[in-house]
Amino acid sequence: VCAGTLNGLSVTGDAQHQYQTLHKMYNNCEIVMGNLEIVLIDHTQDLSFLQTIREVTGYILIAMNVFASLPLQNLRVIRGTQFYEEKFALFVLLNYNPNTTHALRHLGLNQLTEILAGGVYIEKNAQLCHVDTVEWRDIMRDPRQEPIVRDNGKACSPCHESCGGHCWGPGPEDCQK
Repeated sequence: VCAGTLNGLSVTGDAQHQYQTLHKMYNNCEIVMGNLEIVLIDHTQDLSFLQTIREVTGYILIAMNVFASLPLQNLRVIRGTQFYEEKFALFVLLNYNPNTTHALRHLGLNQLTEILAGGVYIEKNAQLCHVDTVEWRDIMRDPRQEPIVRDNGKACSPCHESCGGHCWGPGPEDCQK
């Protein structure tokens, strides 16, 4: 168990300092008590230490990063005890560099089956694929929340034929559960 953050889009220090802080906080962490905020991380950083995270009690904010994928493949639950912008449990925004090809291409949240409270907002991620092929209403527990998923990657490969059109990525192992 480790503590989360409540910084929003504000960061302290340079990109390297931001990465070191993230690594120190979440290395070998399985449950984040609070929010998981991943902001301004460079494409050169190794984020594999995030793969141990299974649960986040607050919200997840992924913004203004330029890495290709996020190793949160073991994340199962976002509890949503706190919201980003007062209503979102998962908020993904502007994860690309307009001057290079570096960008978030896959969320890879293949094990995510529950967002207990709060909504989903995924917008303006120029190369992010397979977020519109996820049936967010199957994951979100609040029926009043409308998932906002728009203006993301365009040239995306289809889901594998075994996925029935709902997937986190192009392979047969990426089908939404």
